[in-house]
Amino acid sequence: MARSHVVTVEIGAEALAVTAWDEVAITLDMLRPGSPWTLTLWRTGRGEAWARVREKAVIYAPVTVKVDGAVQLRGTLERFRDGASRAGAPFTISGRDVLAAALVADVDPRLQLRDTTLAEAFERALSPLGIPVVIGAGADDVRQVQAGARPGARAGGTRTPRRQRVDRFKPQVGQRVWDFLAQLARRHGYLIYTGPFEDGMGLVIDRPAYDAAPQGALIRRRRADGTYAGNILEGALDVNATDVPTDVTVFGRTRLDAPQDARHSGAVVNTRLTMRRIADVYLPRPRYIRDPRARTPQIAEQRGRHAIARAMQDFAVYEATVQGFSWGTQDRLWTVNSMVTLDDEITGVRGNWLCTSVTFNRSRAGGHTTRLRLVPPGTIDLEPDAEV
Repeated sequence: MARSHVVTVEIGAEALAVTAWDEVAITLDMLRPGSPWTLTLWRTGRGEAWARVREKAVIYAPVTVKVDGAVQLRGTLERFRDGASRAGAPFTISGRDVLAAALVADVDPRLQLRDTTLAEAFERALSPLGIPVVIGAGADDVRQVQAGARPGARAGGTRTPRRQRVDRFKPQVGQRVWDFLAQLARRHGYLIYTGPFEDGMGLVIDRPAYDAAPQGALIRRRRADGTYAGNILEGALDVNATDVPTDVTVFGRTRLDAPQDARHSGAVVNTRLTMRRIADVYLPRPRYIRDPRARTPQIAEQRGRHAIARAMQDFAVYEATVQGFSWGTQDRLWTVNSMVTLDDEITGVRGNWLCTSVTFNRSRAGGHTTRLRLVPPGTIDLEPDAEV
């Protein structure tokens, strides 16, 4: 029998705690910022809770979302929908985590980053928004908090990033805080996402956890009678080459009509476009990029590899739906940036894949389910810039 989970939402400065939610959708994503959430309460049978939520639900009210007591996100209420139909009177609230401010606000163009550490650079950019920063091994504690475990009890190997130095990096006028931070993180070979700490929530500076022990397993096997065994309710491998280039050429500071030996340019072939289900034909899809920062052919080639890596992030994706919000005998909640063992006889996908997105869903018809998004190891390529 599937376990029942409790979703608690604390609303407002007084932290009104409500658990009687009819519909829930909470997304945690390490590649797409903001962690959107939506919760709905129907008036029928929940009149008192419905009235309390309607009273406290005001725009920009602080919100904390917990699953089985474990904090998943902290953010703000950005939207509510109050209506009625013949089916009843639903009241829906939605919003994003604390990083929503960084998606909307511009970074101060007067910010000058010179001879500082990467963590200090992020702290200076985020301090006006009140968003703290965690770098390196502290990211493991974030995953433990989300999974409902005590911080310090590692689920897998820890990764301790270098204390990178930042020299001469400044924002552009009108540049969003998130875009500035994402650019800085890519430059130094990191990814950024949000996660809860024991006493708050902030930006996590981390790397893909390819070396960590798997947090759980997704299994689907075919029975003799044609039905399926395992915990995968729905699973599909999505291979999409719609926006994937076959090669990338990057032109640096010199004129495009300059002699070849005088150009600061580099051409890179997409050697990652290989798998058993690609036709043995060559359909050229070249891409040309102008990048004034490419001061040498070597840097231009690296920019080309970065462009290919970004295009390949959505090339092969496995999505699965499982019952409940947790895995294993200890009922640990699913978390992002964790490895998951895949064994799907139907699609032929086997091995350890990286979980990049987790969506906890609850509906009156379907109960509690989790939607997982996974990519093969090495998909997220974070090669630091050559000049760093």
